[in-house]
Amino acid sequence: MNSVSHLSSRALRLKAGTADLHSHVDTSIMAKDPFASVQSYLQFLTLQYLFLKDVEALYTHPQLAEHLDDLNERRRLDVLELDFADFDLCLPDIAVKPLITAKTDFATALGWLYVVEGSKVGAAMLGRQVQARLPVSGDKGARYLAGPGAGRGSAWRHLVQVIDDVVFSETQEQAIIKGARNAFSRFQQYQAQVYA
Repeated sequence: MNSVSHLSSRALRLKAGTADLHSHVDTSIMAKDPFASVQSYLQFLTLQYLFLKDVEALYTHPQLAEHLDDLNERRRLDVLELDFADFDLCLPDIAVKPLITAKTDFATALGWLYVVEGSKVGAAMLGRQVQARLPVSGDKGARYLAGPGAGRGSAWRHLVQVIDDVVFSETQEQAIIKGARNAFSRFQQYQAQVYA
């Protein structure tokens, strides 16, 4: 069962179908040593902000909301904005038009949400790292990485269950993977901008 198409779960197919981009994003972020200094940490926060602002419409997407009753509560942009305020910084300017809107087709939007929500899974580890290396805490400067605590894992499992359970056409099966890959690619575009 080496082919992505033969994996038993849609979530596993999605993971396999985006593994190359996911690995590249993880490796390239950590190569920047984002917690080496306050300045490097602020670059990291800027990258996160640009991406989350770009995908804000996911959290009010009507079809996603039909499947995830906690969709709005999953937003993290507000705590990220508080982190910027803790450093007395203005929010970064957004120079591009978002790719996601409330009218984005459901399968594509779900693929994007998979990527955005998946970033929370490793955030707990990153939160511990930044608090060990910089003068920040889950109450000041590192709220975004501190996240919701124990609820993070159950929220992720719920999303994976939705991804696996929803009934899709073949076209939608392709769209969810394409959406997820586009989300990783969009993140890489912001990465190139922030670290230019």
